[in-house]
Amino acid sequence: MLFNSLQFAVFFLCVLALHRAAPPARRNGLLLGASLFFYFCWIPAYLVLLIAEASINYVLLRRMAASRRPGAWLTASVVTSLGVLAAFKYGVFFALDVAPLLGLSLPAPDLILPLGISFYTFQMIALAVDTYRGRIEAVAHYRDYLLFVVFFPQLVAGPIVRGSELLPQIRQGGETNRERSRRGAWLLGAGAFKKIVLGDFLLGPFVDFAFDNPAGASAPIRLLGLYSFAFQIYFDFSGYTDMARGIALLLGFELPRNFLEPYLSRNPSEFWRRWHITLSRWLRDYLYIPLGGNREGQARLFANLLITMTLGGLWHGAGWNFVIWGALHGVLLVGHRLIVGPPSSLPAREAAPRDALHVLALFHSVGLLWVFFRCATPHDAMDYLGTLFTGDYTTEWPIAQVLIVMLCAGLQVLERFVRKRGPALRARLETRPGGAIEGAVFGVILALAFWLGGAGEAFIYFQF
Repeated sequence: MLFNSLQFAVFFLCVLALHRAAPPARRNGLLLGASLFFYFCWIPAYLVLLIAEASINYVLLRRMAASRRPGAWLTASVVTSLGVLAAFKYGVFFALDVAPLLGLSLPAPDLILPLGISFYTFQMIALAVDTYRGRIEAVAHYRDYLLFVVFFPQLVAGPIVRGSELLPQIRQGGETNRERSRRGAWLLGAGAFKKIVLGDFLLGPFVDFAFDNPAGASAPIRLLGLYSFAFQIYFDFSGYTDMARGIALLLGFELPRNFLEPYLSRNPSEFWRRWHITLSRWLRDYLYIPLGGNREGQARLFANLLITMTLGGLWHGAGWNFVIWGALHGVLLVGHRLIVGPPSSLPAREAAPRDALHVLALFHSVGLLWVFFRCATPHDAMDYLGTLFTGDYTTEWPIAQVLIVMLCAGLQVLERFVRKRGPALRARLETRPGGAIEGAVFGVILALAFWLGGAGEAFIYFQF
């Protein structure tokens, strides 16, 4: 069930009604059942895989907590999680692309990628490592652990939640109140608008034409296609995150922020602190720092950055284009460190109008790299970039799309304005009658779902 579908609208309204009516002690059981049913509706057989993997990891987690040699149990847990991920996500890539380079000939497995496997795998690994490090107590009850893994708002595309963030809320049973309900309704409405109106209606068709019609896409169309995809993937993914956070809030749970106006960043390091925040911190805490971080000299620092970003690219997809995309982001980070030096210890400030040139330079650097992310192969990406740099820009420009791109750029600035004014706005909303705003937002979302007829476009990050 897609969040932007009639089926999900009906499913969630039923879950919410039952959740609000149920006694607090029964709510976690209701959410667990709803989450398992939600995943069952995709491919039923993979629900068995998900429960089996979660069960094995839970047993290993309990053994780790009781053992005098917890490292062995941690290793078993990480190997189990990564092994399942590698088999389903990278088996075909290894057989068809990597094995021939090694002089091997292997049959390609015919497997469908389980939905959300990259996200829930990283979530289980993070909990196992944090338990091993003593940063969180071992989960005492299997039901709490399973709900932590399968909680449906963030199951298939994040945010990647830490145990310290979600498990205490699960033990408490969530907390529903007027403030959370209002924020949840607004986030749900804003996320639906980003995904349906901006990502799918205004940007999606033009992006498909620019990237999927190599013979008919002129240089102006491809340039606008680059800008359009940069905004499409942002509105699509941040729209999903807003909807996930809004749904969770309406159920009484707070999920972490995943985006913070990333295209207003001034440098690559700041971009990755603002884009897919929960993945960036996962890579930092469970890969970059264990590799040595910045503690072992500049050469090792640069190697660690390149390794982390390359593997981060591979996490997004099993293909050389994703490897190149991640590696080039590593090059950007290394280049920035070489030119500017280590980050300042002063508190970070947000971009101001005087930083416009830095923001534009970073946005165009990130936008060019999105070409590798969107194209199916490195060859297609190089062809696209070739048209951008050598094409004829005297041909006709689609003015309507130029205006749409300008609108999307303005919305990044508007998002920052709303975020900064958010507390004052919420304080004013608190004086209004309860339920009216939530009801209006739900009405709009339900109307959109009916209008779409349940045939909404899938979220881009669902494929990862």
